Amino acid sequence: MIVTATELANDSNRVLDRVIEGGEIVEVQRHGHTVAEIRPKIGASRSEALRLLRGRGFTESDSRQLQAAMDAAAGVIGYAGRD
Repeated sequence: MIVTATELANDSNRVLDRVIEGGEIVEVQRHGHTVAEIRPKIGASRSEALRLLRGRGFTESDSRQLQAAMDAAAGVIGYAGRD
């Protein structure tokens, strides 16, 4: 989807809804040139993931086990979900 900067300013809720709900990537143009892209966020931070999991019965013990596994993975591959 392509929108002008003016359209984005006037109707940002509609544009963001299409990104969030439809997974669309929006190109924002000014004077016929693309100046920005708005895209859905990919992935979740550790705190977001834990919040979502706790809402589904994820316990503190599960959290500690996940932390240990992520720390072990970080030792092997570097970054592994650290905030």
